[in-house]
Amino acid sequence: MKEVKTFLLGPGAECRPVTVLATEKVALDTLLCHAPNAGAGVLVDLHVLVDTQGNIARQIDHEGLRYRFSGSNTTWVLVVS
Repeated sequence: MKEVKTFLLGPGAECRPVTVLATEKVALDTLLCHAPNAGAGVLVDLHVLVDTQGNIARQIDHEGLRYRFSGSNTTWVLVVS
């Protein structure tokens, strides 16, 4: 069985390998991109990822596919291979 690898794909097709640093429970309505029909008080798992240089990226959507690195407004997309 092959090892699962995760990357964040960003501007200019830059690809950074990442690993899961932490998982937190947060209110769905606190995420930047969330389901418009979600009920109040719904909690979701939010993933925090870290790249090989120690940069931390936090999940910004309810699907777990979009992330932003600390101090940046650029959205990165999760890629799994």
